[in-house]
This record gives sequence, C-alpha cells and structure tokens, in this order.
Amino acid sequence: MRFRGDRPRIGQVAQLAGVSATTVSHALNGRRPVSEATRQRILDAIDQLGYRPNVVARGLRAGRSMTIGLVIPDITNPFYPLLARGLQDVLGPAGYDEIITNTNGDRDLERAALDKMISRQVDAVAFAVFDTHAEDLQPVIEAGIPVLRLGGRLAQRGVDLLHTDDEGAAAEATRYLIGRGYRRIAFICGPAAQGPAAERVAGYRVALGKPGIVEHTEFSRAGGAQGMLRLLERRHVPDAVLCANDMMAIGALDVARQHAIEVPDQLAVMGFDDIEAASLISPQLTTMANPAREIGRAAGGLLLDRLSGNETGPPREIVVPARLVARQSA
Repeated sequence: MRFRGDRPRIGQVAQLAGVSATTVSHALNGRRPVSEATRQRILDAIDQLGYRPNVVARGLRAGRSMTIGLVIPDITNPFYPLLARGLQDVLGPAGYDEIITNTNGDRDLERAALDKMISRQVDAVAFAVFDTHAEDLQPVIEAGIPVLRLGGRLAQRGVDLLHTDDEGAAAEATRYLIGRGYRRIAFICGPAAQGPAAERVAGYRVALGKPGIVEHTEFSRAGGAQGMLRLLERRHVPDAVLCANDMMAIGALDVARQHAIEVPDQLAVMGFDDIEAASLISPQLTTMANPAREIGRAAGGLLLDRLSGNETGPPREIVVPARLVARQSA
C-alpha cells in the first residue's frame, strides 16, 4: 500500500497502523511504553510504506546525535558482530545508528576509541572489551554520556553492567568434564586472566578444587592452537581442555587433528560462546552458550531506558545465564 507523495510521513504510518502519530513517535523513540501488538502494527506499516524517520531533525529537536558507540576487541570473532546485531535490533527501530570501533584488545586503542566517541557526541557507549580499567571510562562518564559495560563485573559509579555468569559457567563446564570421566583438565586463556576471562579461570579452579593448568595465549584460533601445542609438550598431557572462547577451542581442535589425537576419546575440547561455527565443524564443539544477540538486545533495551529517562537510578547489573550445549567434542 502506498500513499501519494514523494516520501511517506509519520501521519500516514499512524493511519495505516490505526493509531495516533504520537503513538508512532513513542514506538520509534522509546520515550513511553507501547504494547507489543501495537508496536508490531506500526513496524508492519513502516515496512509497507517504506517510511524512514528523519533522524537528523529528530536529533536536533532532542539535542542528540542519534548514535550509539560500540567498542569491541575483535571484530573477526563472530561473537561480536552478533552482539552488534542484537543492539541494532532494538536501537534501529528507535532511530539510532551504531558507530563500531575495533581495538584488537589494545588498551591504547580502547582509550582512543572512547575519546572518539566523546568527540562525535554519541548519546551512549557500550564497552565490550577483554578488560576494563575504571579510569579509562571516567572521561565518558564526566562528559555525561551513559556507559554500559558488557562483560566482566567491574563496579563503577555511573556504569551499568551486563554480563554472563562467567564464573558459574566455567564451573559448570569443568564439572561436566569431571562427570564425563576426565581428570587432567587444562584451561587455555587469553594473554592475561582479567575481566570475564579471570572469572572463567576462577570458576574452573573452584570446580577443580586446585589451581589446575592455565595456558595464557591470544583470544583467537591461532592462540588456541598455540596453547594446545604447549600443553602437548608437558610431561603429563591433559585429557581435557576448556577454552576461553570457541575460536580458541577450534584452534585446539586443529592441533589435535594434526597430531592424530582422537576427540573426545583421547582429548576432550570445550569452548565458550556457541558461535555458529561450533555446530559446523567436525567434531561438533561442546560449549557454553553465551547468547551474543540476546545480550545485544538486552543492552539495547537498557540503553534506551537510560536515554528515555525511564531509568534514572544507580547503575544496574544484569546477569545473563550461560547454557551448556553438549555436542561431540566432549
């Protein structure tokens, strides 16, 4: 269905959806709650008409840029594009665009990214990096920009937290391996056990009841392979390996294949995140599902609450449960 004119307007969307223009505005900018059924009628009308909100005009009226900054450590890891997509699922219909900056886990690049977000006058920042230093976020807070930390449990005034129960998930994964009969269980982690990785190592050690074997490497497929090679050089080679993410676990599986090690009979391999590749490789990867897109959607909702004024209280902490996905590798 099309109305006459060069460009559909909000009133035409309202007419087609059977609501007022004010209700359409509320649905798009998140200032007031709108029922899911009404929101869906409005979205259907937008799709039919090809309506595009005038973001520039709206931003000028509201004194906003209508942009959200997302800082991530590794854009090649499939977890982070899914996280960004989840954010966009919620922020896009409200008229916000994302500015995504990749830092390669480098603290100097993280600081530079935050400076860029301030200079671009983004309306909020979602910070998803391997480790966070409170002083790095302080300039953003002082600029009056809402900040959401994704991952880790760094408590900081003015910063909302949204993270997986990393320690609990790692403990569950370790107990699963113990229950399957594995006893020499190692952990392949990143270059420094900090932030979410530190909590996963802590959970592994709690379930194991001892320090265990922790190999520090890079948060990548190549890093996982490097860590696995080091473990094979030990006098007592582990019979199970828990990795800090799925890409590292895939790297460990690469090495096992190259050395004709049978998985899971001679070596069990587990990961974290449950990226799409986890179910496509052979053997399929047993992992702890860390639902990136759902986390992104929850993050988008929290940021909209801050931006709309619906949430004005002290920093919130939202914990997303991880889920064991048992497949062939362990």
